[in-house]
Amino acid sequence: MLKKALKISLIISIFFVVVLAGAAFLTKTTKENIKKAETTVPDRVEYAKPEIITAESMYKKVAKKLKTKKPEVYSMKYQKMAKSIIDKFKKKRKYTLDSPLLIVNPYGTNTTGLYIYFKHKFRVNTKYTVSVKEIDGRENVKAGNFSNSLYTNTSGMPLAEQEGLIVGLIPGERNYVSVYIYDENNKMIAKAGYKVEIPESESVTMKTLEAVHEREISQMSEGLYTVFGLDDNGRKNRHILFYDNYGVIRAELPLVNGGEAPETNIGLIDDKLFYAIDKRRFALVDRMGKVEKFIGLEDGTVAFGDMDLNTGIRKAVTLSKRNGNDGISSLDILEGKSKEIVNFNKLFSSYYKKGGSKLKFTSVQFINDNDLIVSEKNTSSIIRINNVFRNPNIKAIISGTDELKAAYGKVFYSKDGDFVSQKRQSTAYIEKDEKLDNRQYHIMVFNNNTGGRNSFYYKYLVNEEKMTFSLENAVELPYSSDNGNIDVNNGYLVAAASDNGSFDEYNPDGYKLASFSFTNGKKAYRVFKHTMKGSWFTK
Repeated sequence: MLKKALKISLIISIFFVVVLAGAAFLTKTTKENIKKAETTVPDRVEYAKPEIITAESMYKKVAKKLKTKKPEVYSMKYQKMAKSIIDKFKKKRKYTLDSPLLIVNPYGTNTTGLYIYFKHKFRVNTKYTVSVKEIDGRENVKAGNFSNSLYTNTSGMPLAEQEGLIVGLIPGERNYVSVYIYDENNKMIAKAGYKVEIPESESVTMKTLEAVHEREISQMSEGLYTVFGLDDNGRKNRHILFYDNYGVIRAELPLVNGGEAPETNIGLIDDKLFYAIDKRRFALVDRMGKVEKFIGLEDGTVAFGDMDLNTGIRKAVTLSKRNGNDGISSLDILEGKSKEIVNFNKLFSSYYKKGGSKLKFTSVQFINDNDLIVSEKNTSSIIRINNVFRNPNIKAIISGTDELKAAYGKVFYSKDGDFVSQKRQSTAYIEKDEKLDNRQYHIMVFNNNTGGRNSFYYKYLVNEEKMTFSLENAVELPYSSDNGNIDVNNGYLVAAASDNGSFDEYNPDGYKLASFSFTNGKKAYRVFKHTMKGSWFTK
């Protein structure tokens, strides 16, 4: 009897094990089938016309809350109120990929930036493409496409909550925004499309530049051309403009009207942009366009020229003017304070005592945490200033003339080789090279060569031990007698001949890849190229 009972018990146990295993298998299969069904991606994007909060509507909502008709966008009151309104929208309902929260220019600092917010059941990353069927009535579909990855967090890890700014929409056009969702294995699991109408810009008159491509677009460097000081609207509406490799407008950062911002450069720190919004204030702007901090110059000081940012010491420097004297001011990003650190009248007092003419400084850049390189136009000099935060002193002068030699002969560098030195250069920047020893460095110069037939890109090798400079590379450029600049990234050269109303890109071998011209004889002050990765786009 005992054996029979044990046998029956064993049979029952086996039966239940089989049933449970079958159930587990069916559950797993069902889950996999459900997940597969949930992540099936349609072949094509269907463009819906979702509910969108326009820039005008957003501005009116903020104005109503602040109880004023025309609030100033570049104020902490405006920025905080805009954030409060957006946070309330986020809590209103459950936003999905098919029905996201969409706001054009949410903080008033990026005119065509499209804020997007939604949640997904899986951890995902988002990529997108912005396309238009025509620009200003001209069909140019290929040039109208712009693709990138939405920046949502510093690590780049997939998140269930997606929030960011879609950049690339064109003003005055119907934009078709395609959004693609990728899972943790970088597999596309969903897609959606939105039709977005962006009104004509009051300030951007050049949606496209005149472009001539010498080689395939794919051979060009990655990034957006950042255009400063474009006189396309009589300078009534100051702004920083961004154009793609086709010469199509992709973003506009409006500045304070009448604020006389110098418009010379931008910096990137902790996924935030840093730039001058008027002649007395700089703004730290996050990836969504929200101003996190304003840093003003000390009383009586105005910015008039170039700016550079050192992320290591979290400080920026800008050419400035105080009490009628030119100098350099520093801006502490953490403390939000500024102070003048160099007074050029004092620093060059020996030169002025000898009857020297007025000096004109046009660019400034950190060479390390304590020393700067500045470009002085009137004497065709590139000057290294050491210990700028404590006891500024002139360490080296690389000049195309002898005008400063009488006063600073001990720090005057001599030419190593047979070449013509720079003449009234507009910019001089450091190019860091780890292959060089610590007493050597490269300087990249936009040599205007004023009075000549062409301007040039010069690359100098500076040897501090021998107190010499030699010419390593020279590229002939379109002529610009006064303004202009160069920008070198990963060997690619961008050169802006401001007086010529154009800028070019060259590959590392010196071959021209493309030329861009502003229409109707317009000119820009300077042009750089930035990838915008780690701010607008994923790194």
